[in-house]
Amino acid sequence: MSLTPIVETVLMVALLFIAAGTTSARWERGPRGGGGMGPARSTSPLAWGAALHAVWPPAAAEALLLTLLAALWFGSLGHGGWLTVFLLVGALATGAERWRGHRLLATPVRQELLLFAVGLARYALAGWLCAWRLS
Repeated sequence: MSLTPIVETVLMVALLFIAAGTTSARWERGPRGGGGMGPARSTSPLAWGAALHAVWPPAAAEALLLTLLAALWFGSLGHGGWLTVFLLVGALATGAERWRGHRLLATPVRQELLLFAVGLARYALAGWLCAWRLS
C-alpha cells in the first residue's frame, strides 16, 4: 500500500474527528448538560475557537493512530468485518472517556449516553472512510 492513500485518509479522518470533537466539547459545556465541577463550572457553551484549540491536537493524533490500524487491517486481513473492529475500538475509546466523565464530573447519564453514541458513530464513519480509501 502506498503512502498517498494513507496520508489522504489521515487528513479526512482528522477533519472528521476535529469536527466531532469540537461539537461534543461545546455540547458538554452547553446549558443542556450543564453540570460538572460544581458552581465554578460555567454552563455557557464553550466558544468555537477555544473548543477547536483544545480538541485538534489529540483528535489529529487519534486519527493518525486509527488510520495506521486501519491500514494494517486492510493491508493484511482484507476488508471483512471492518465495522465490528471499528465499533469495538470506538467503544473502548469512547466508553472509557464517557464513564470517567460520568464518575468524576457527575454528569447526567443521558448526556453521557448521547455522547457515547456520537463517539461510536464517529468511529463507524471513520471506519467507512478508511475502508473506502484503503481497501
